Formats: sequence, structure tokens, C-alpha cells
Amino acid sequence: MNEYFPSKQKILIQFQTPFQHLQVNKTLLFSLLLFIHAQLLTAQSTTTILKEKSLIKGQTIYLNSKARLGGKNRIVIPVQLPANTIAWSYSFSTVATSNASQQVQSAGLEMQIARLIANGALNILKAGLVTNVASQLIKPTGSGSVDIYLTDANGLKQFEKKDIVGMYTNDVPVFYREGTAQNSRNGVFQIPIVRNDLFLCLRNPSVTEGVAISVDIVAIISTKEYSDVWSFKNIESLYNDCLIKFSIKDSEAEKVSECAKNKIKDSYKPSYFLGLSNAEKDVIIRKNIKLCSDETGSSNAFNKDNRVKEIMQLITGQNITKDHGGAAESYKELLALEDKSWQVYNGLAFHQLCLGQFEEAKKNLTIGIGKSPEELYLLENLGNYYLLTNKYNQAIEIFHKYKNKKLKDKQKFKDVVSEDLKEFERLGYGNIYFDRVRKDLKID
Repeated sequence: MNEYFPSKQKILIQFQTPFQHLQVNKTLLFSLLLFIHAQLLTAQSTTTILKEKSLIKGQTIYLNSKARLGGKNRIVIPVQLPANTIAWSYSFSTVATSNASQQVQSAGLEMQIARLIANGALNILKAGLVTNVASQLIKPTGSGSVDIYLTDANGLKQFEKKDIVGMYTNDVPVFYREGTAQNSRNGVFQIPIVRNDLFLCLRNPSVTEGVAISVDIVAIISTKEYSDVWSFKNIESLYNDCLIKFSIKDSEAEKVSECAKNKIKDSYKPSYFLGLSNAEKDVIIRKNIKLCSDETGSSNAFNKDNRVKEIMQLITGQNITKDHGGAAESYKELLALEDKSWQVYNGLAFHQLCLGQFEEAKKNLTIGIGKSPEELYLLENLGNYYLLTNKYNQAIEIFHKYKNKKLKDKQKFKDVVSEDLKEFERLGYGNIYFDRVRKDLKID
């Protein structure tokens, strides 16, 4: 049996009422829309983007000294982080109110972080932000003094009770060291703790001197954006679509396919190209294969492939007319053109069996089985070889083992054996074992 050209094809025809036809079309339309949507999504590449978002920008806060009556020496700033925050930073600077000539300075934190993101200076992993942001930021100046505690709801209660002695309760700290500074003039912090029950608690520790404080809070957000660029998966698929046009996939075909892939990738957006029909994509691929064949000096590959396709068409006709001699010569030419697939060795071997060239057929079957040891077409022809050379036991062992298996054209193994027996008998190669095989396999 020749795998390249199966002897039977089945066509299934279904009849529907007009109403059924309408319902099917609706289903098909919905499925088609889903398919197109999926195709467009695969055309896009997902990129993780970092963005800065200012929560507080240069807010100036005045805190009185402890000794002054009628004023506050402490304040609480809630930290409300937006969705997809992976880290956040805050900075502060101070000016003692006794120094009236000096303005409180903002750190310009938002602009600094935006510049780091734009310059690619921040990196992230699945675990979160891995770059030390604080080390890359410029601290503002300061001339006053302030205590800042980063804490949660429990620490806030302690702060509001004015019970801050070390901000410890039963030796357990109720503030986070990553964002806490005591008796400090200025500071900049990167905070890896991402929660929405966080608070910055500010206190003026001075007994006699008020202080002005400028605070900036900036969140770093991770978002996924889709861009119309070729993904690795789609580039690989495009290369395979080019290579599959070649019957012989040798190094020249691979070089031309690589060139054609790059030309198409550079000329078309993936959403546009993948939205084309198969026929439209085929025209573009073949056009670029021809261009690349000329440009890379691989026109021989293009011409060789055209010749292979001509031979394949010739073999189709030779199978129909049962021209076994012509088909054998055609398969030999395919081998000469470097098409050394198992299918070619199988096809050549089958026609050699039909010509009585049994040992030549055995040699080619051996090579084919070496390439694809479990291929049923090869094994069926190996059984034919044993049968034609009066080795019944070896033949029936193969036929029995695979008799109910289905080949790629959906035929049962034993039905293919039955067809081949008829052809061998027509050619005059029948022997006493043919009827035994039919009886053992229960075939006509």
C-alpha cells in the first residue's frame, strides 16, 4: 500500500432543513467570531509596564512644638495604595519654623521615579520589585526634626494614645522599620509592604520649636499592556508555514524560509497578517519565498521543489493507471532530489513488490522502517514481502498483530492487505498462502 496516495476517500454529505441551517449558521458565526478574537489575541504580545502614580505631592504640614498650647504636634496620613501596586516610596524634608527665611523643599519624588522607569532603571520579577529604588533617589535637604512611623491599624491606636515609648508593645514592634525614621531632618524610603491599612504617623519631637514638613508619596504600579507585535510563538508558526511549502525540507529550504519569515514579519503587523484568509496568506508566503530564493542564491531549492511537486502529480496518475514501473522510477527521482522520507521509501518498495523486485523492495522497506519503526504502511508492505517470498509465518505474524489497526486514511489494516492481495494476483504473483491469509484474517 502506498501511503502518499490512499486508494479511497470518504465524503460526508448532510442535509438540513432551512431552520436547522439557520441555527447551524448562528453557531458557526459565533464560533468564527471567537476564533478571530483568539487569533487577534495571539497576534499581540503581553508586556509588563511599570508606571508611577503620585498619591501625595509636596504636601506641606506644620506641627507645633510640645510646649505650645492650642496646636497639634502630631498628624496621621493614611496611605491608600491603588490596585496593582508592587511597591511604593515616600520622601520628606523639614524646616524649623524659627528659620523663616528657608522654604520647605519637596523631593520631586514623582518626577524622579518617572525618570527611573523611563530609563529602564527599575526591574521586576514575579516576586515584585527587585531594584533598590531608594538608593537611586536624591534626598531633599532638611533643617528641622520629625519622627515618622509607618504602621498599621494597631500601631495607629498606640500613636493616638500617645504611647510611643519606642513604639513597642510587649517587646513587639508595632511599626515597620522599612518606613520609620526618628528625629530625622529628611529621608527617602522604598516600601515593599503593600497593604491598604497603612499609615504614616508624624510627630514633632521638639519641646520648643515647630517644624514644617513636605511629604511626597508615590506608588509604583505594574500593569500588562498588549501591543501589536510578533510574539515568539507567532514568528515560529510563520517560519513553519513557510517551510511547509517545501516538499524537501533541507538546509536550502530552511534558509529561504527564514528569509521569507523575516520579510513578512517586517512588512506586516501580526494582527493584519493573521486576520487574512489562508488563501491570502498563502499568496504572500509564496511571493516572499520566490523573492528569497533569488536573493539568497537558492533558486535551485525553489526549482527543485517545483520538480518534486510535478513528480508527486505524476505519481498520482501512475497509481491510478497502475503504472508500477513508471511510479518506481518517479520515486527513485524523488530520492535523487534528496526527498528521503519514509513515505518515499515505502512508495518505491510497494511498486517494486508489484514489479517482482522483491529484494530491492526489502532493502527500501528496511531503510523506511529505520526512519519510522511503527509506521503501519511500512509494516503492511513488509508483510507483503514475506508473503510474496513464501515466508508465511513471518507474514501472518505481522498481519495478525495489526489487522484491526487503522491507517491514516482510516482504512483498517486487514482491508489494505485484502486490496494488495488482489493487485498481486492480478499481476500474477499469487501463491498458495494467499487464501490462508484471507481465511486467517477473515477477509475476502
